[in-house]
Amino acid sequence: MAQHISIKEIESKGFQEIYKNISESFKKGISTIRSSLKFQEICDKNFKESENDLVFTNWRNVNSERERFEIHFDSQRNEITNIYFVK
Repeated sequence: MAQHISIKEIESKGFQEIYKNISESFKKGISTIRSSLKFQEICDKNFKESENDLVFTNWRNVNSERERFEIHFDSQRNEITNIYFVK
């Protein structure tokens, strides 16, 4: 089973840049995210943290390694609730 680490809690400058970049992408609107090739929506209910949760996965390079991130977006509040580094 994969370990999920909230990147809000990681003080590394690289992870904070990733958080900032993903947040800016989501500010463009959820329809833009859904049509983007950078983000893939996970529709499986087992991944959701709440009823209004939309879950997306994204891949980024961290220290020359390709890493996976899982983004949780509250569709009612229209904001990111958490971004996890999946290891």
